[in-house]
Amino acid sequence: MRYDGDARAGAAAVDFPRPQRGGTSQHLLVTMLAEFWRYTDLWLPTRAIVRLAEDIGLTRSAVTTALSRLSTRGVLENDGGGRASRYRFTAAARARLVIGTAQVAQFGDPSVAWDRRWTAVAFSIPEKSRDVREAFRARLKWLGFAPVYDALWFSPRERREQVQEIAEGYGVEDFMAFRVEDDAFEGRRPAIVDMTELPRRYEEFADATEERLRHLRAGRLALREGFRARIEVLDDWRAFPWNDPGMPYELLPEDWPLLRAREAYVAVFEATAPLAERHVLEVLGELAPEARAGVVVPSKP
Repeated sequence: MRYDGDARAGAAAVDFPRPQRGGTSQHLLVTMLAEFWRYTDLWLPTRAIVRLAEDIGLTRSAVTTALSRLSTRGVLENDGGGRASRYRFTAAARARLVIGTAQVAQFGDPSVAWDRRWTAVAFSIPEKSRDVREAFRARLKWLGFAPVYDALWFSPRERREQVQEIAEGYGVEDFMAFRVEDDAFEGRRPAIVDMTELPRRYEEFADATEERLRHLRAGRLALREGFRARIEVLDDWRAFPWNDPGMPYELLPEDWPLLRAREAYVAVFEATAPLAERHVLEVLGELAPEARAGVVVPSKP
């Protein structure tokens, strides 16, 4: 096995902040920037980022600290200083965001069929390479894996190619990834989803998001409020795949509340698209007209 510095540096070059209960400034800022600027390499002036971030409840000091830390993580790159300071996603971060946003968009979608097969990953990483082991586990978790035993993880989706990529990135050679037919298990299926905490969180999210939707449909949200509602709902939704491996609905209880939560999320996402786009373009028109060309506002997840 090899755990050389180059491999570790290459895999860790983009260290996106992990979602946490209650949210973090860095995670919220990445959500905001990724929603509108993940497809462009245009620079965005710091003054525009601060203004938009203040509109979603972040203070100026929190934003400047988050920008600095995201640069250290390899998520953003900085050009200039002082009033001329500006940021954009690194090329590696943009590549990761393309994959990540597609994964978030599909999460909970009942139209995504299941082939009745599982992907299993077994691996061994020595104690002396604990940082590699923790990073490798974190990436498996984001791919929709969960541990059945300490070093045996399962996902209900085809993920062998992605496992190979992250193993190569971290220099992990002592691993195997293989597919298992659902009817090949003796005993129970892998129990990889939280049946207690997750349903409560989905219900809470659905209740709050449906309330936002009622305000939207009643026309009671201004542009700035619509922009904030979109980013906050999206930021909350992005945290769910971190804790839920995305089990097929046919393996879940009939009253599993993920579908209700997803329907509320999609409805708010679509309803806020025109409000968010107008708000972003107005702010950039005032503070950074040159960055308007890079704005892309998806109307559907």
